[in-house]
Amino acid sequence: MSGENIGLLTDAGCPNIADPGAKLILYAHENNINVIPLIGPSSILLAMMGSGLNGNNFSFNGYLPVDKNERSSKIKKLEMQSRNNNQSQIFIETPYRNQLLFDELKRNLNNHTFLCVAKNIGSKNQKIKTMQIKDWKSKKEILEKEPTIFIFHSGMVTF
Repeated sequence: MSGENIGLLTDAGCPNIADPGAKLILYAHENNINVIPLIGPSSILLAMMGSGLNGNNFSFNGYLPVDKNERSSKIKKLEMQSRNNNQSQIFIETPYRNQLLFDELKRNLNNHTFLCVAKNIGSKNQKIKTMQIKDWKSKKEILEKEPTIFIFHSGMVTF
């Protein structure tokens, strides 16, 4: 408001994309303050880039519901959207709930649905792996409490 420049910086994301910032950015717009987004790494977009899934049509869904029944229902709904719209579904989870969500995805998704698990994006120990659910079920993957992006795509992956 006094004419000084300020910046908004986040960890592995981008301000207002699965990170705080919306209120400050909206305040700037409401007060006719020029907002200039700068290019930087977004773990969400980097995960999408490395997934091999449809990056031409995707939906970022933020966090899935915490309640188990609501979460299962949401997973099934998103899988149907993915299949019907040829759309990749992206979401994130709090690191301490990664394993719970991963196990739920394996239980609820169709065996031929592709699932990408992208961990520690942007760090030296980053890992991005995409496989069909049937292959994830046969692999005993334990997810540590690390920042993780989940992406799935149901049906034939076409671009």
